[in-house]
Amino acid sequence: MKPDFESSENKEDTVTGDVIGDTAYSERFVLKLLLKFANLDTLKDEMKEKSFEEDLCTLWDMTAERDVVLFLQKHDVLNLFCFAWPIIDSPRIVEVLIGIIGNMCCQKEAAEALLKLNNFLPMLLEYAKSEDSLTIIQLLRLINSGFFLAEENITIWIDMFIKVGYSNALYFILKNSSNKELLVTALENFNTICSYCNTGINRTKFFGHFVCSEAITSLAAAFTEIAVKQKNCCDRDELERVLIISLQITLNLVGFDKSYEVLSDNKSDVVNIISIVFSYYENKFVNQKEIDMDLVDIIDSASTIVRVLQIGELCDYEQYCLQSYSMWKTLSSIARFDQNGGSSFENDDKEELQAFSKKMKTSLSVLIFNYLDNCSDENLLKALDLINSNYEDILDLVNDKSLVNAVSNRAANYRTRLKETVNC
Repeated sequence: MKPDFESSENKEDTVTGDVIGDTAYSERFVLKLLLKFANLDTLKDEMKEKSFEEDLCTLWDMTAERDVVLFLQKHDVLNLFCFAWPIIDSPRIVEVLIGIIGNMCCQKEAAEALLKLNNFLPMLLEYAKSEDSLTIIQLLRLINSGFFLAEENITIWIDMFIKVGYSNALYFILKNSSNKELLVTALENFNTICSYCNTGINRTKFFGHFVCSEAITSLAAAFTEIAVKQKNCCDRDELERVLIISLQITLNLVGFDKSYEVLSDNKSDVVNIISIVFSYYENKFVNQKEIDMDLVDIIDSASTIVRVLQIGELCDYEQYCLQSYSMWKTLSSIARFDQNGGSSFENDDKEELQAFSKKMKTSLSVLIFNYLDNCSDENLLKALDLINSNYEDILDLVNDKSLVNAVSNRAANYRTRLKETVNC
């Protein structure tokens, strides 16, 4: 809702002399509202008025405009909010103000100004420990906005996280909430932090603050809540986003020399995540005949996670090897596209389809061999029974010679017996 101009007869004067930048918003409206934050003696009474909340919500909408944010910056609004914050005790007002700041942080000038307020930002981050889910959601969005424009200021963010114990608060949210919007926002926040903090000079601090057993436990809890318990409440894009970023977060957590040592007790949680992801995409690819260009990255990420954590040793072959081979066989049918003169997959670009098929088939072959390298003897036999005559074709697509040798040695007795049986 936009604030009304004060009178119709003065409308022309207002439009030409009382607008913010190229918007239709009133400078006077904003300044009158900001003045209320400057007077602490009356601010508490103002917060009790419904009109005050409504005006703040209007300002929240207005901050989607860059010119409005620059106008607020001109009047040092972040310092003004910081000044008034100690007496603001209404959860709704806190939520709206954090939402306003989050919108402002979509502009670089405001994001940088916030980082210079050494006392204000830690105070805001403490709301990650709040019991009000709406407030937490706005804080998580604020952080995400701040990171997108942070550039050289990433170190400041991660130092603030360490100062307030942010990772513990984030993991508590992921592990204990059943609010779908909050969990999805928290997963996006975790993924954003991984993307920006797990780089360059900040990797050591990221590892020290975020990589721990609780990280995987909490991630798995949030993932299961959304992808299993509340699956039917998600639209497809939202669900797939959760599946993908959960793998991305796991991949970031296992990317350190000490990751296995720290996360070795979390293998079952990781297996659960990978199994659910692969079951979903097997159904989408094999049964629904839909090609998803993210699949190669998903498989490669899973392959790295499987290798680092050596999770194949405790996996039944049905937990992701079966799905991998199911997709591999379907890809073989795509490879026969020319011979059959058609395909059940909808794709007008035959060359693109063939290139995708080749990449995905290679990635799946590596993942299957990583499983064969680490699984139990019992599951090795079951997996080899499953693969059977396609074993050599899968082997030919694996370029890692040490992996090929390791699996070939494990499979040697089985393959010999299989040949003897065939020759009988």
